[in-house]
Amino acid sequence: MKNIKLLFILFFLTALTACGQQKKYVSYTVKKGETIRSIAKDNDMKVRDLLRLNPDVSRKPDANTVIIIPNKKKKATTTANTYKGKVHTVKRKETLFSIAQKYNVTVDDLKKVNDIIGNNVSIGRELKIPLKKKEVVETPKDEEVVETKFNTHIVEKDDTVFNLTRRFDITEEELFEMNPTLNSKDDLKLGMTIIVGEKSEEIEESLFVDDITSKPLNVVLMLPYKVNSTSDYNMQFKKKSSLLNVVTDFHSGVLVAIDSLRKQGMRINLKVVDTENNVGKITSIINSTDFDEVDVVVGPLFLKNAKIVAKKVGSIPVIAPMYSKNQTSISEGSLIKVAPNKKLVEDKLINYMFDNYSGENIVITGDAGAKSVAKIARVATRLKSHDSISEIKILKPEKGYIKKDRFIEVIDTVKRKNWVVFIGKDNVTTNDVVNNLGVMSKEKAKIQLFSFGNGSHFSNVSNNQLARLQFTYPKEEFVDITDDAVKYFRKKYKKKYHAYPTKHAIKGFDVTYDALLRLSSFDSFNEGAKAGVSQRIGTKFDYRKKLFGSTENKGVFLIQYQEDLNLKVLE
Repeated sequence: MKNIKLLFILFFLTALTACGQQKKYVSYTVKKGETIRSIAKDNDMKVRDLLRLNPDVSRKPDANTVIIIPNKKKKATTTANTYKGKVHTVKRKETLFSIAQKYNVTVDDLKKVNDIIGNNVSIGRELKIPLKKKEVVETPKDEEVVETKFNTHIVEKDDTVFNLTRRFDITEEELFEMNPTLNSKDDLKLGMTIIVGEKSEEIEESLFVDDITSKPLNVVLMLPYKVNSTSDYNMQFKKKSSLLNVVTDFHSGVLVAIDSLRKQGMRINLKVVDTENNVGKITSIINSTDFDEVDVVVGPLFLKNAKIVAKKVGSIPVIAPMYSKNQTSISEGSLIKVAPNKKLVEDKLINYMFDNYSGENIVITGDAGAKSVAKIARVATRLKSHDSISEIKILKPEKGYIKKDRFIEVIDTVKRKNWVVFIGKDNVTTNDVVNNLGVMSKEKAKIQLFSFGNGSHFSNVSNNQLARLQFTYPKEEFVDITDDAVKYFRKKYKKKYHAYPTKHAIKGFDVTYDALLRLSSFDSFNEGAKAGVSQRIGTKFDYRKKLFGSTENKGVFLIQYQEDLNLKVLE
């Protein structure tokens, strides 16, 4: 029996030694006082090579830090010697997805050639990299730039793990697997580049399928590429990005729209001119351009400049894409205002409440700012103008916040459903309202929360609470990232420009596509504007022509949070 035990122990030790020899690298626990330099010296290697194996470890790691080092007992025959293709040694925090990205291969091919089952791979393991067609077999250099097969996204303001997974149709687990530097939701930082999925190989010929006539259209695109003055931009956009970025993004959207329409058979002649955001330059362009053959002018970017063009070109439609604070005072016969007036946003919500009122308990609350207080009074007066609404409760902050007990006093927990309208932009008050209402029992208190927008003051509140309260708000622009047309547009744009479209690119597409389609289908834009409401990627078009003025877009979305956290367009 003792001999059998001895043979078993010897066999186990031999097998263990053999397994250890299969690894080119092994883990090592740093001892007190050791540095990367001293460990590298003990292992007969360069400091930079050891740091490459452990990219997230400092030159003076803490004691008990686990790193990987070369296996001194490794046999001379390794995967690198026997395999004629590229070989990669797995480093800390690397995943199959990140390795596949580095070498421009798929995860499935990587798993297949290395006989890997599942998605885990151990540190130090040597992976054979699948050979691509007509590939020259050579070891990749660390500095080599490899064209990626994966889509990337630069994290923008208000991006969260939740909305990224919805936008790119991936799971949270897949997002973390594709981005090993993301250990938690808190690691998502503004400006960082993340992987959001593999590139699609197939792109269809056109985004939408519409009835296209053979009538040719001559389009003039007027944008400020070389800007002499940015005062208008700073006043209207107040963004860190440059006006040139806005212009080029808008222009790229215009080109995607024209490309899509051309593929459906529309004949389009495009002329692009630079206004320089300068009145003198715009006047010069007008005087030197024969507008007799022009069907539509897209731009200029700023409304006051678009008015100058509209005044000079007669009946030719001039489409002003951007909102202006002076919008109500600017009007001209052929001017087409794409951005809805701000009053229409307020009207959208008020009219919805009028149409759906059936005896609800109405509470209006908000912050203590002067503008908010004035708006609370105005909205209360408007709601009371409804024949059936006689009582409205108003709840204002005391000492900067609103206690939960005060909400309990005004919320009906017996008979009626409660409509709570929030007005203001203060972060603290927003949190008070959402959190205090969100924790109330759904069985006892049926509450629906309304607001006139979903600005940044809502970014720090729980989406779950907003969904629980059926949060409802109007919005001038809305992109449903779960919609198939939106997903396809993003893929098409990504393929053309190697980046996902910004809101300005979407605006450029929507404005151009809708306008050219209306012009193509009718004798004039005014006739086309009467054809009805349309919606493209992020803009709703519901045009109304003033009796002695410009044509205005009244298209406003009404959005509501659903229980599954999706956003639904009510109107």
